[in-house]
Amino acid sequence: MHVLLVDDSSVSRLLLRSLLEQAGFRVSEAEHGQAALDQLATLRPDLVTMDIHMPGLDGFETTRRIMQQHPLPIVIVTSGINLPGAQTAMQALEAGALMVLEKPTGPTDPHFQQRAEVLTSSLLYLAHTTVRQPGPADDAQAAALLSLQHWLHRPFQVLVMGASAGGPPALKTLLNRLNPACPWPILLVQHISPGFAGNYCEWLASQTLLPVQLASHGQLALPGHIYVAPDDQHLRIDTGLRLSLDQSARQPYIRPAIDELFDSAASQLRGHAIAVLLSGMGRDGVEGLARLKALGALTLVQSPTSAVVDGMPKAAITQHAACYVETPGGVAAILNRLMLHT
Repeated sequence: MHVLLVDDSSVSRLLLRSLLEQAGFRVSEAEHGQAALDQLATLRPDLVTMDIHMPGLDGFETTRRIMQQHPLPIVIVTSGINLPGAQTAMQALEAGALMVLEKPTGPTDPHFQQRAEVLTSSLLYLAHTTVRQPGPADDAQAAALLSLQHWLHRPFQVLVMGASAGGPPALKTLLNRLNPACPWPILLVQHISPGFAGNYCEWLASQTLLPVQLASHGQLALPGHIYVAPDDQHLRIDTGLRLSLDQSARQPYIRPAIDELFDSAASQLRGHAIAVLLSGMGRDGVEGLARLKALGALTLVQSPTSAVVDGMPKAAITQHAACYVETPGGVAAILNRLMLHT
């Protein structure tokens, strides 16, 4: 497996090369963004690790250009979650990067081994992922023509959403187009690396007029507010629209899990929920979405051709879990039409 390391620090490149070669990767290096762009066509790596702070093109701009010219899996590897670069890392996710990880800083760091293992295992997981450039903001004319008569005037109580790799660009389009007079609480599980949930909420808040916050245990979910699952905690909702958080078993290896959120909506609210499943790898959310649909809930799935990573949407479609398959803009158009009849 061939990795291109993009980092302006020779010390960081030396450390990362050593870690990745020990894990069995073949490694090439670029000391800045332009060098990476110049080498992509000839090197043809399987994936890229990207630093944020670099002279010339920063990690965000380099990611954006790679996704335009040679789409492939990109992992942002940054020096710290509390640095200003964390916001740039969120922009890189918006541009199509799949993951943000903390950079291992050296064997004397007490977290070195853990971060090194997370880095190598994540790259192995992502190496065979097929990605595509996020499309331009799509028009929703087709969705506007759909017959929604069956769903009008339904007493929906909550909007639950799940996203994984490639979710940020989809959510940006969806939220930019969503009517801010949203009558339902919005609960979101986004797979993101530990430590970045707070930065993710800040980025999400910059994309919408709706209030965004990390969910709290026992909190009452209010209409028109977005509640994001915190690090390493499942998010659920009850019949009174109160939120709960816990660290019960990962499902199957993920916490927070989209399926946990969708299953709680299915068991507590049955057909009075709207569920949206967006870009991502694997199957998280698919079984919960199918249960919601069987109970009469409205289930919306991102069209695979509009997703940076189409694994979850394709799995949901194969499972017949989608009432409608739409682009993110199309999903927003459906939701906006339903709001007019609420």
